[in-house]
Amino acid sequence: MIFNHFAVAELKKKILELFSVEVHFHDGCGGQYFTVDALTDEMKVFLTEYFPERKLKVYFSESGDSFNVEEI
Repeated sequence: MIFNHFAVAELKKKILELFSVEVHFHDGCGGQYFTVDALTDEMKVFLTEYFPERKLKVYFSESGDSFNVEEI
């Protein structure tokens, strides 16, 4: 498990404050991932800079509505 509930809440709050967009966290048998109703280029830049500080790398889906994170 990469994310605990505290880390997820922190990220969701930050995204909501900066971009006024709700991020949805999914944690199931297939792993952990996030979905976003409107994933903008500006948000992708933010996430690309946000995760390396936490020793994580973000991967965006081709459809542009979700992303997952892996440990570096």
